[in-house]
Amino acid sequence: MTDAIDLHADCTRCAALCCMAPAFDKSPSFGIDKPAQTPCPNLDEAGACVIHEKLAERGFSGCVAYQCFGAGQRVTQDIFAGRSWLAEPQLKAPMTRAFMALRQIHELLAMLAEAGKLPLDAAERRTLTELAGAMQPAGGWSEETLASAPLEEMAAQTHQFLQSLRRHVSAR
Repeated sequence: MTDAIDLHADCTRCAALCCMAPAFDKSPSFGIDKPAQTPCPNLDEAGACVIHEKLAERGFSGCVAYQCFGAGQRVTQDIFAGRSWLAEPQLKAPMTRAFMALRQIHELLAMLAEAGKLPLDAAERRTLTELAGAMQPAGGWSEETLASAPLEEMAAQTHQFLQSLRRHVSAR
């Protein structure tokens, strides 16, 4: 199932990927427009947010609410062996690609983990285990396997499965 990986963010083991990789559109949740693969101007040289204590006050409530589900540290530590775009700018593009893909996979795994708390029957539990297993390859993820991962198919199958569990939720 999803117990094999940690789906909780550990920013101390990440390279500020959520502050560099995704694009932000200026809105009530984000105080600026920021293109993808561009470091947020609120990051210092070490990758720390200089307004972290005042994110919401400064118009960055989206940063407060954002959840990578542990994809950031997994990309930084497992896929890039602790290397960072901060020290090696040429890693921006490959780390962005890996982060955006793995973040989507971790979000799906987090939803499956929540579904696993429902009183599933044996067939539903098997389907959940199969779906989660497909998102956790035996050798782990790499840049190459993430680049070829069928993300749309994984998402579609997961959402279809979750929709099939509605009876469990409405019964609660």
